[in-house]
Amino acid sequence: MCVRRLCVLCVPVCLCGPATSEATREELMRVLIKKCKETFPHFDAGDVIHSFTGARAKNSRGDWIIEHCGACRGMVHAAGIDSPGLAGSPAISREVARLLGEAGLELVANPEFNPYRRPIIRPKQGWRGLSLKNPDPKKKVVCKCELVTEQEIVDAIHRPTPCVSTQAVRKRTRAGMGHCQGTYCEPRVKAILARELGLPEAEVHTRPWPESSLLPERHIDDSFKDTLRGMATE
Repeated sequence: MCVRRLCVLCVPVCLCGPATSEATREELMRVLIKKCKETFPHFDAGDVIHSFTGARAKNSRGDWIIEHCGACRGMVHAAGIDSPGLAGSPAISREVARLLGEAGLELVANPEFNPYRRPIIRPKQGWRGLSLKNPDPKKKVVCKCELVTEQEIVDAIHRPTPCVSTQAVRKRTRAGMGHCQGTYCEPRVKAILARELGLPEAEVHTRPWPESSLLPERHIDDSFKDTLRGMATE
């Protein structure tokens, strides 16, 4: 992915095989760069700012597992949901509800349920009218990388769907998804959550896992950029 010439190594790639567990950081980086070049031939490895790793919910059946549990009546399995799980989530929820009804759960419609949610859309033209110290929440930037304002975060917190962690705010507003990966904004988002929810900051949940990157440091120097470009030409 390339945004404003800031590239992130985030390419779906299978690293399975006998040597995967013993692969060095450099070997893994070479595989990722190769895949990036195959997807986007004009990819400039020297523009990389960060890399990510993750786990996919694969299973041996080759398809999603959505079914009654054979060992526990009333339990429904919804497992192995990989791509396109996000797009399929509404249909998955309907199927799980149907299975639960078959298992004996009384399904009662919630008269207060509202299926429509207004989107959080804040068109921005760079930093025009925004600043880090502006007292107006609509103009005060909390996340510098993604230009997320305090008001956007407050709105996300108080929407019908609960938003009680920095990760929940991250997914709704992109605060923490930029170059610094929350180094600057996560403590500030945490403080806003504590204030809006009436909780001590110590009780606000934050990133549950450490950052993962194949890069040797947060801001790579020119020599390492040249190394990456060399890998891309091999």
